[in-house]
Amino acid sequence: MSGRPVDPVTIPARVTVERLAEAVGREMSEIQAVLNARGEPSAPNDIVDHALAADVARALGAEVRVETRDLALEYLYESETRGEMSEPPEGRVSALVVGISGQIDELDRKIEAASEHWSVARMPTVDRNILRLGLYELEHHPQTSTAVILSEAVRLAQTYSTEKSGAFVNGVLAALAKEVADR
Repeated sequence: MSGRPVDPVTIPARVTVERLAEAVGREMSEIQAVLNARGEPSAPNDIVDHALAADVARALGAEVRVETRDLALEYLYESETRGEMSEPPEGRVSALVVGISGQIDELDRKIEAASEHWSVARMPTVDRNILRLGLYELEHHPQTSTAVILSEAVRLAQTYSTEKSGAFVNGVLAALAKEVADR
């Protein structure tokens, strides 16, 4: 390992041991050794949360950062499934979570109107929150291109939800993006 600083690698909020090894460019056995020393599960497909992934990476001389949208989704999901949420970190994650939380009823009304044959209540919790996040960004972050917002929403759905969720999220958000652009 050289003495030069390494740029942080972006990872999702939850990552497998195998994908963490790939992301930080280390052998899986090195990642597993750090996890084992901490008494954590270390099989290739075991899931590591962002805090543990950052600790493991630091122990091996690497730095990771977590994608903002992944963290926002995690906080929104936690809020909906537990009825409470830990305080999101300051900055963009907090702004997204607070903004979405303050407009859930309005966002849900628009999502339901754009999704054919699906009530918001019937949608998987993850998909519902990805759509809220995407619509909020479409309406409140015009500096972010629509293509980026849709692409990131599909990535979130493919990472955290079902096999068909990416196409569903893409379809609903594309319809919502058209409505936002037409306003």
